[in-house]
Amino acid sequence: MRTIAIIKGMAGFLAAIAVWELVRATGTIDSRSLPGIGAILQSMISGLATSDDLMPSVLATLRTWSMGLVIASILGTVVGVALALSPLVETVTRPIVEFLRPVPSVALIPVALLVLGIGLPMQLFMIVFAAIWSVIFSAKAGVEGVDPRQLETGRVFGLSRLASIWRIVLPAALPNIATGIRTASAIALVLTITVEMLVGRPGIGSFLENVRLNGLVTEMWSAIVLTGIVGYLVNGFFLMLEKRLIPWSAEHHA
Repeated sequence: MRTIAIIKGMAGFLAAIAVWELVRATGTIDSRSLPGIGAILQSMISGLATSDDLMPSVLATLRTWSMGLVIASILGTVVGVALALSPLVETVTRPIVEFLRPVPSVALIPVALLVLGIGLPMQLFMIVFAAIWSVIFSAKAGVEGVDPRQLETGRVFGLSRLASIWRIVLPAALPNIATGIRTASAIALVLTITVEMLVGRPGIGSFLENVRLNGLVTEMWSAIVLTGIVGYLVNGFFLMLEKRLIPWSAEHHA
């Protein structure tokens, strides 16, 4: 089954490349604005191997992204568990959560710039604000889905409330939390690159904006493709971690 899925995925990938080249060949889009796949890949590989800008940009993006994701994951898990375990906390914070959650993250960039300046704290704030919600609600749903019989069994064996949370609630909720963190990782990557593009923070986003402004179309597309590859690898990395560290997760029982 896994081999068939890989073959289907490759077929879709090759079909997308064929459509890309067909669009170029028919002149539907000016070939100067749509370089060939080969030229894009060559530019990307060359840039990663020899450029003084592309590889440092990738590393800068990954460094900032990982910092923001760690903060969002820890805070989101703590808040989500607290909301699920304490009806009072959930009731008190619900208006604030419902007010803040729909606010588009990019809409806060002017405020963040005004308050925090153009440095790393501003970028981390934007990443955490965007990514934390999926962790919060995944953690909350995971805790609320714990079988009450498991908690009752813990009480029978004399577990304290704190011990029950640590030994029963968190392991049972961990698959949900992991899914929330994986979703947050993609959101965090998007915000990392978006902030880099908009305010010039070091990373793939600022590299992409610089080559665009300088009319380097092939280099621009190579950065876009590289961004997609990074996102794909990030998702695959978290899926691998989930399968290895959370073998009891029903999501990975195939």
